[in-house]
Amino acid sequence: ETLFSQNPPGSRKVARAVAMDDSPVKVVFSYAAPPSKREVGDFVGYYSARYKAIQGILSQRPELANLVQIGRLKSGGFAESIAIIGMVKDKQQTKQGHQIVVLEDPTGVINVIVNKTRREIFNLAQDLVFDEVIAITGNFRNGALFASNIVLPDVPLREQKHSPNEGYAVFMSDLHFGSAQFLEEDFRKFLKWINGGLGNSVQKEIASKVKYVLIAGDVVDGVGVYQDQYDELAVKDATEQYRMCADFLSEIPQHIKIIISPGNHDAVRAAEPQAAFSGDFAAPLLKLPNAVLVSNPAIVNIDASENFSGFDVLLYHGYSFDYYVANVDSIRRQGGYERADLIMKFLLQRRHLAPAHTSTLILPDRASDPLFIGIVPDIFATGHIHRTSVSDYKGITLINSSCWQGKTKFQERLGHNPQPSRLPVFNLKTRATKIINFGK
Repeated sequence: ETLFSQNPPGSRKVARAVAMDDSPVKVVFSYAAPPSKREVGDFVGYYSARYKAIQGILSQRPELANLVQIGRLKSGGFAESIAIIGMVKDKQQTKQGHQIVVLEDPTGVINVIVNKTRREIFNLAQDLVFDEVIAITGNFRNGALFASNIVLPDVPLREQKHSPNEGYAVFMSDLHFGSAQFLEEDFRKFLKWINGGLGNSVQKEIASKVKYVLIAGDVVDGVGVYQDQYDELAVKDATEQYRMCADFLSEIPQHIKIIISPGNHDAVRAAEPQAAFSGDFAAPLLKLPNAVLVSNPAIVNIDASENFSGFDVLLYHGYSFDYYVANVDSIRRQGGYERADLIMKFLLQRRHLAPAHTSTLILPDRASDPLFIGIVPDIFATGHIHRTSVSDYKGITLINSSCWQGKTKFQERLGHNPQPSRLPVFNLKTRATKIINFGK
């Protein structure tokens, strides 16, 4: 659907929508550990925690009944099919074209041979990335495991929830306030629509029932994020960028909860998990009365009531996406950046938002892995790649939000093709999602 501006140039005044019932938001997970020095032991603990968490998922699978620790295989005597759980340490291809996957668990390391004639598991093996935790079944002989199946931790198939009450949640990301390419006119159209002043009768009715706005990072363009960015900024001070952002977001009716997490352009630490906005830079956001500020990633529960458990929404900006577009053959061949649904499905199957060590900067936590997908969400909401995608995977609604920034010179160099000013609007009762286009 497309909405066209009815605002006169320079206008910021919009009519307020009538307040609805309370819109409950419960923060299920938001990383808030205080800053501290990180040492080698923190990395060891971080990866051990990840291994144990995913091992716990995989060990419940019925097809992995004959689980054996890798260290025990040296003793021999395993004639029948066995199963192992390990972290991918390395991948190689033989001269004959077979795949060798090197797996490691706390007890040892083993080479797994995946025969190229087993096309289904061979293709899966080619898509494996370093440091992800998987299970493999097969026959052990001559010091190696010959694979018959690769088992990913994956999310279970789940029955979709439906709110008993009609209402809407809208999903945004990559606002990029401060950029010279910020699409101010389009964003003003959005503000006028959400205040009931723009659109046809159906669109206005939807706007009157919006209860939540969820923003998955990059609310400002930042300063010094990439080479030569300074020349592409209209507002060259980060504090002023956040003031501008808060000024615009304050035009959203106050009965609507605004849930905001940071991204890689924001003035928080670059390493993930990124803490929620705080401090001097983002002080204007903290003053918004209807804002809920959470970390990246975060899990929030929305719209719970006496007879409804609410929707668990996993918010992740998506900085790791670039790595998987570049390094996973099946994603790259099927469209790369234009297939956010494939990237999101890939991460859900791994039960991790950045399984490969180099796919994002990490802040290792000795006690846990905050990027592990422990709680299976009802909605998985992301951004980062400046395109819009809505899909479903095993009952989970996958929403990759649009941007509100035109194409930058940096994106031109990378060959990116943004889809700006598109707003996914999720019906809490039916789960149908419309995409409203506020662009020209």
